[in-house]
Amino acid sequence: MLRLGCMEDFKEKIVLICRQLYERRLNCGYAGNVSLKAGDRVFITPASAPKHRLAFEEILETDLKGNVLFPGKPSSEARMHFAIYERRPDVKAIIHAHPPFLSIVAVTALDLKPVLPEMEIVLKGIAFVPYRRPGTQALADVVAESLGEGKLAVLLNHGALACGESLEEAFDFLEMGESLAHTLVFSNLLGRFNILTAEEVVFFRGKASH
Repeated sequence: MLRLGCMEDFKEKIVLICRQLYERRLNCGYAGNVSLKAGDRVFITPASAPKHRLAFEEILETDLKGNVLFPGKPSSEARMHFAIYERRPDVKAIIHAHPPFLSIVAVTALDLKPVLPEMEIVLKGIAFVPYRRPGTQALADVVAESLGEGKLAVLLNHGALACGESLEEAFDFLEMGESLAHTLVFSNLLGRFNILTAEEVVFFRGKASH
């Protein structure tokens, strides 16, 4: 069982990340949700609350099945988080947000072409998730399946999701994806860009390290 001090630390981490998402313009208002897995517990943001103004007391604690251990209502997208945790033992943190340029990709289905080595080395591809109604088990299932072993996914007509071994790592992956989307949106507007060869993509995704 987690000690009280540990629980407060985990909740404070989520609050801090939510504020950073807002400050870096990766999320706004009531959008998105964040969770952190610690042993047999999951800490997750509540439903219907502006994420950047959350206090640590508002962060909910659940078991690995999503059962809330204290009064409160978790995010409407909680199913999505638990489906990923069940499928991916390596994942300890999940951020679902609505970054502007990844959201443009989500509503236009813009092809995220391999153009930057850094992105291929770190992200090793970005999953595209077919549209399913938000908050449903159908969405949770298709997100977990489409994400596979990846780190970042674009949810069509919805937003983006990043996962990692820590909240900081998930945040970094989300921010990298937003940077790539920003570059590609403007490259498409300009009508010109260079694409990495298939050989380079294989090398960066499989052999290179950063």
